[in-house]
This record gives sequence, structure tokens and C-alpha cells, in this order.
Amino acid sequence: MKGCFLLDKYKTKLITNILSQVNQWGSSASDIPHEEVYRFVHSIKGTARTVGLDELGNVTEALYEKIDGSEKRLWQWVECQSFLQDVIAYCQKVNTPTELMTEQPRILIADADASLLVEWKEYLESRSFHVLVSTDVDKSIDTFYDVKPDCLILDDGLRDENGLHLLERLQTSGQQMLTPVMVISADGDRENRLDAYRAGADDFISKPFDLEEFDVRISRQVGRKKQYDELLLMDELTKAYNRKYFHSFFSKLQANLSRVSESFSVGVIDLDHFKQVNDTYGHVVGDEVLKGLAGHMKKHMRSGDVFARYGGEEFAMLLPNTTKEQAEKLVGRLLESFMKLHFHAEQGYFSCSFSGGVVQVTEEGLSLERVMERADKALYEAKNKGKARVEIYEGSQEAVVQKVKVAIVDDDEIVRMMLSEVIGQLSLPANRAIEIEVFADGMSFLQSEWLQSEDRYVIILDGMMPKMDGLEVLQKLRAERRHDLFKVMMLTSRKSERDIQKALQLGADDYVTKPFKLLEVEARLQHLIKRGM
Repeated sequence: MKGCFLLDKYKTKLITNILSQVNQWGSSASDIPHEEVYRFVHSIKGTARTVGLDELGNVTEALYEKIDGSEKRLWQWVECQSFLQDVIAYCQKVNTPTELMTEQPRILIADADASLLVEWKEYLESRSFHVLVSTDVDKSIDTFYDVKPDCLILDDGLRDENGLHLLERLQTSGQQMLTPVMVISADGDRENRLDAYRAGADDFISKPFDLEEFDVRISRQVGRKKQYDELLLMDELTKAYNRKYFHSFFSKLQANLSRVSESFSVGVIDLDHFKQVNDTYGHVVGDEVLKGLAGHMKKHMRSGDVFARYGGEEFAMLLPNTTKEQAEKLVGRLLESFMKLHFHAEQGYFSCSFSGGVVQVTEEGLSLERVMERADKALYEAKNKGKARVEIYEGSQEAVVQKVKVAIVDDDEIVRMMLSEVIGQLSLPANRAIEIEVFADGMSFLQSEWLQSEDRYVIILDGMMPKMDGLEVLQKLRAERRHDLFKVMMLTSRKSERDIQKALQLGADDYVTKPFKLLEVEARLQHLIKRGM
């Protein structure tokens, strides 16, 4: 619910800011410059839907269609008040609801044509996909590692390297991991199709293609992956992941530890007195306890955590970006809430507890068997100390803290505040630190001493700003000798397709169109920040 409260706060802030600006104009004896009115409408249009005020977004969208940004004139207050009457009326009566957000399937598209990427991304995101795009091979590989998409779509003619070779590289490294692959090509002849299927493609579609068919074929691949995941990687009784998936995901986290020094924690839990539950209430009730534990843990664990049945009444957890202290607190909270559940049997209601052990993995190449042995030692200590508790295996010293600087460059105060709060709440390991700075325009950002260090940077850059627009800022960053230190995410308007294409061509690492969803931005920033460290 934290995300909903965050949205409510910014809904209130936006309404307050709108009414404050309107009152300021109304109480002033001066006429209002056209540029101020235009930027006022443009800003509300981008922010309203972002914070969940869709009706206000629709109202300002209609006004935006009527106003010419290049016009030079002054507005009298009466004329301005009439023009904004629907906005004012809405703000005076609104009672904002909260908004629920659901996890969307992740699609990665790699194609050299930026204009097509923009078109496909907008269309698929309107169909509730989370779409990431890339125009070159190296970024495609990085994004694949970071995002773990539900479907990978490759053009067979990527610049710098053949797209089919990219597919072969991913398969050779073992990273495809049941991810369906669709190859798209301007050459749909028989030999080209056969080459794609030989390289491991699950589907092939020739350009140009019908977007609705594109959507249907992607949905089919994503749906099939979900079925495979459930059939091959889930424990039949509890619907938790099985040991096979747990081993696979552990290998991914170990590879990430070797690649970017990102440590993680492993937890092992075991139901207390479970034999007594079976002996007293029967195995059918015991199965219900196992299912209840798995359902409870999956419901209350964080997005990105993995919960698996390891055998019998023993379960294991993989906790990315988590220290042993954080893991102990997390599992402890889960224990407390699980103990409040009541299970039903013929003899009456009863409750259960579990004991847990956690270990932090900071050593490259450490085997799963060795890690589980350490976690088991902590688990046995918890059992020996009276059960219904969590203990830590005390491992090696923490790594040196690494820092990444995050800049939010946007002239909208609410956007700056929202993004600052979202970034401040990101889950990071103990050996990572984020330093956040905000800037109201591109000029002050580029002139800031804060930008002059040799640290790594993640930059969130609004496309439309006074003094210097986002594309000009991006161009100057990419011309820097330190350009490889900057990961850039552009914030753009849905109507700025040319700007989006240019941003990709200039080297933007990602872009999000306003209005955006906070959870979407949070996920994308998490990936960019990890790659920036």
C-alpha cells in the first residue's frame, strides 16, 4: 500500500500547486505571458496521469490541443480563467482515489530502426506490456541480463553484429532460460526463416507486419512461458518454485555477483513441530499447512525475491540486493505474520511457526551446497535456541561501499519530488550507496560542480525544459570524454516521436513517456542504477 499513499500525497500536492498558481494569477494586476499558460497546461498534462488523476489528464489534454506553444501574446485574467475553467472546477471538487498497479509482462525489442521501436513500444504498452528497446547489441545483452524479459524480439540485421549471432551468444552463455525469442526481418525468404529457427528462434515474422498480429503472437509466447514456468519450475503441491528453479536463479545471482559485485542473501526456513501436526491432524491437514505457508510467503515477500520448496517442510529463499541484517528482519516479519494464521482441523483451530537461518553471499564462485550448509547451520542454531526465531550465519566482511550519483533534471517540481522519493526507497545492498541531486533545468545541471567527478551517474532527463531542452543536454553529455560514466533515461511526451528517435540515436539508455507509472519508472531505474554501479 506504500505506493498508493505516495500517489495520494502527490495528487494532493498537484491539486494544491494548480490552485495556488491560479490564485496567484487571479490576484495579480498584470497580464499573463502566453508561455506561462502553455507551460502550465503542458506540465499538468504530463503529471496528472502519472499520479493517477486520469480525468484531469483528459481535461488538460483537450486544452493542450487548443493552445499553440509558439504564439507570442499576453492573456488577461478573465480570458485565462475561462480557458482553465474545467481544470479549476475539477481541482475544487476532486476526491482522489488510489490506483492499483499490476505487474506487466516484460518485453525486450532489439532493432536498429529507432522510428519502428517507438511505434512498437507505444502500441505494445497500450496493450499492457512493459517494453524496453535497444538499437545495438551491447545494450541488448546488458538489458537482457538485467531485466530477464518474458519475451525477446530481435531484428536479424542489428547494426554492428547480426541479430542471430546475438541470439547464439545468449544461448551459449546459458542466459536465455526459457525466454521465448521472436525474430523479425525485412527478408522473409525460406533460407532466412530456417536460419532463424536453427539459431533458436521460437517465432519469425516478416516486416512490415500487422501490429495486432504482432500483439497476438507476443501474447501467445508470453502465455506459453508462464505455463512452462508453472509446469517445470513450480512445486506441484505448494505452487512455490522447486529446487530446479532455485538452483537456476542462484546461478544468475552468482553470475551477477561476479559481473557487478552485487551480493545477495539466502534464507532457509523449516516448520516447527511439523511431524506433530501430521500425527495429530493428519497428512491432508499437514498439506494445507504447507500450502498456507507458501501462499503467505509469496504474498508478503518483495517483488524479485524467490521462494522455493527445498524438500519436505523445508523452504528456501533467494533475496537479491539484501544484506544478512536486512534478511533477518525480513524473515522475522514474515514469521510474526505467519504465526497469526489459523488452520482448521476436526479437533479445532491451530497455528504454526517456523525457524529460519540466513546467510549473505559475498564470495564469487561459492557453491550452492556451501551456501546452503551455512544457512542450515544458522537454522539449527535457531532450532536449538527454542524455535520460532531467525538466526544469521556470520560470514565475511562487507565489501567497500560503491557510490552512484542520480540526477533528476526536470522543471516540474512534483516530478522531481516523486522521483527523489522513489529512488530514495530503492532496495540496495549494504555495499552500494546513492547520492541524489535535483535540477530545474539543463543549464544548471551541466554547470554544476556535482557533475564534475569521476563517479558513475544515472541521469533522468526531461525532454522539454526552459533554457536548454533535454536532447541538447544529452548531446553534450555524450560529447564528454567521460560519456561512458553516464546512464541516461529520457522523460518524453507521447507526441514527441522524433525526439524519442533522436534520443535513442544520441545514446539514451532508456526512455519513459509521460504520463508514466511510478512502478514502471522504479523498475527501470533499478536496472539503470545497477548497470551504473
